[in-house]
Amino acid sequence: MKKQFQLYKFFILFFINIYFAPSLFAADVYLKMDSNEFGQGVMRQRGQECLVITPAHVVENAFQIEMTTSDRSKYAAEMLEMFPGDISVLRIVNGDSTVCRHASWSSKTNLNGLLEIEKHGELRTMLADGSLRITDVDIVGYDKYRNINVRPRNMADALSKGESGSPLYIANQFSGILLSVKEDIGNVIRQDALANTLALFFKESIQTSQQGAMPFNGAKKANSPSKENEPAIEMEFIGTIAKSAVAVHQVKLVENSPIRINFLATGDSEKFNFEIWDSNRTIVLRNPSQHYSGTESFTVSFTPPKSDTYSFYITGTEGEGKYKVKISSIAFDSQLRSEANVIQVGGKAAAGVIAQGAVAKYRVSLEKNSPVRLNFLATGERGKYTIEILDSTGKAVYRNPSRNYSGTETFTLAFTPPKNDTYALHIIGTDDEGKYNFKISAIALDSQLRGETNIVQIGDDPVGGVIAQGAVAEYRIKVEANNPMRLNFFATGDLGKYNVEIVDSTSKSVYLDPYKRYSGTEATSIPFATSKSDFYSLRIIGTEGECRYLFNVTGKVEK
Repeated sequence: MKKQFQLYKFFILFFINIYFAPSLFAADVYLKMDSNEFGQGVMRQRGQECLVITPAHVVENAFQIEMTTSDRSKYAAEMLEMFPGDISVLRIVNGDSTVCRHASWSSKTNLNGLLEIEKHGELRTMLADGSLRITDVDIVGYDKYRNINVRPRNMADALSKGESGSPLYIANQFSGILLSVKEDIGNVIRQDALANTLALFFKESIQTSQQGAMPFNGAKKANSPSKENEPAIEMEFIGTIAKSAVAVHQVKLVENSPIRINFLATGDSEKFNFEIWDSNRTIVLRNPSQHYSGTESFTVSFTPPKSDTYSFYITGTEGEGKYKVKISSIAFDSQLRSEANVIQVGGKAAAGVIAQGAVAKYRVSLEKNSPVRLNFLATGERGKYTIEILDSTGKAVYRNPSRNYSGTETFTLAFTPPKNDTYALHIIGTDDEGKYNFKISAIALDSQLRGETNIVQIGDDPVGGVIAQGAVAEYRIKVEANNPMRLNFFATGDLGKYNVEIVDSTSKSVYLDPYKRYSGTEATSIPFATSKSDFYSLRIIGTEGECRYLFNVTGKVEK
């Protein structure tokens, strides 16, 4: 009687499990795209949301996604995130956590233990009507980092289109999802590797390699930061990477504090690429066309756009081998944009190091119509940068983003302040890293360019000065009506350019050719006559660079 009761209890529990746990025998979701593509996915809960994990290539070109669950319910889904290694996560539109009640996902699978013992498994694929197809597979290979390779036990059950994303079960334990098929061999991403790829997104800690997951190989700090808001001086990552595997490292970085990422040669011939993501899952550094190798050393400069915890993704693209990464500071934001970064016209030079994406800021007080020369000295380094100048309201008064400079050259910039103000000079890194060194010197003062003594007479000796882009030199001259004269400009050898205007005592322009540019490389003569006797102002207006000018006025001298 006791044995009959135990047998009866077993069958009751068996049927209860089948009825209330259909996910044990069913794939989670069937996905159909508007492009008539279709595939599979597994559900996983995050907070009060039920999300779907599926290969990125299944849904990356879809505008509309329809999903069917194991109880034949249908929902709309939308792309939420994409991850390295052909992984994506979908959001179920108008769905809540109850949709996940039959989810396959399990974080407790001991894959290494299973794979040492079990040589067979099942791929469970949902069909369009919600029914199930089970494909018995042999496990024909695996690695410790990412991949399980399977092949149908019955060659008549060849893996086909639409099965990407199907969950693999080994001994009835969720063990990964099918990513691709090549020559009848299915490539499955291990559950633990998948968990590591999605760990930050699902706010989980990254598993260790002893649990059969991707090795995280946490950073070793050589020096602690002196302040909480500054990055560590030096960090080191060491690990092993294989094709399609993804290693993830997290680093706290400070806005506008560039770092140097040194990949050191390990002697191994594996290849990999490298990405950086912020905590919002936004990619802030990527070069998908570049594949690096353990046979070479290389350096990447990176400037954090904000203070955040960043994820460094190293994705294997070929072979297997070790990698070694050292991270060191290039400069701190507290140095690049310090309140102490104040320079004086004619004062000492300022110097520093800039990297791509970083901004160094200096303040300087300047006077209206008193042009200055920014002298950048060669430092011998190849890092590139551009220059902009902002007034105290934040308005850009000088900017040439298409012009990049580097420490391999010496160059000068002429700038004329449009008003008396304290200006911000920004040095903006555009490529790699390098040192800069500059100082500011005066070209001319407004009191020289528009002084009360700037008076010329017909027949006097030539007078001159220096003009710069945006500056105006002004001279007064008495002209009698109907008395022709000439303005004679002499060559000075300078390349800067300027325009010439004549205005009467009411500031009305009586001579101007806005399209004509003169320079110190040429001599020119401008004829001028007027029907009104008056005191006129001759204006020399800088239009490009800086230039010495020299001129006199000739004509009939009235007695």
